[in-house]
Amino acid sequence: MTARSALVYVLAGVGNRLRSLADRVEGSSGRTLAGDRDVEWSWVAPRIRREPGRVLDFGPGLGFLTLAAASLGHEVVAVDLEPRQFRFDHPRVHYMQGDFNHVDLDRESFDQALVCSTIEHVGLAGRYGVSEDEEADVAAMRRLATLLRREAELLLTLPVGKDADFRPYHRVYGERRLPRLLEGFEPLEQEYWAKVDGRVWSPVDRQEALAAEASPSYYALGLLRLRPRR
Repeated sequence: MTARSALVYVLAGVGNRLRSLADRVEGSSGRTLAGDRDVEWSWVAPRIRREPGRVLDFGPGLGFLTLAAASLGHEVVAVDLEPRQFRFDHPRVHYMQGDFNHVDLDRESFDQALVCSTIEHVGLAGRYGVSEDEEADVAAMRRLATLLRREAELLLTLPVGKDADFRPYHRVYGERRLPRLLEGFEPLEQEYWAKVDGRVWSPVDRQEALAAEASPSYYALGLLRLRPRR
């Protein structure tokens, strides 16, 4: 599969596989997360580095971004708590099942990390076989910083809005917890999206995104390109 066809696969898969999953129970605002992966994966895919190297995909799910990275020539290590869900096999993809904070990975061994809609679940019990740990998400971000080589980048997408925990579904990162999560990184690029009209995702500024009223079925999106502080 070529790099071009892999990216097409990423974007096509978003619509075909997850649109039905995203039609979730409406919150009080009537907004849902329908289409969130369309935004997140479309933002991440073109930012995967073009020079072949070693890429970590933390929480790969169905593996769309894993395959895109491998098709660009990267050696990809995909780490997830759940058994492998990929519908493909690729010689440059190595799958590791286990707790990210404890799996055996070498320091400063990756040129890029992809963390798409994953960090918000770390340490929230009741989903994905996660053990309860209030600080596990912050610990995971600190570990990511140690795994990346100098000048390497992290592509991170996550829920943003007013700080909240909606157990067992997800955390939402706002003015209080988001700075803690990102303290080991410097931002290179940031985008924020929300459903301003209640139905369609649109770009918004950071202040509006972090002021969003979240629920178990809706939050704004933060899309961040980061570099570890050294």
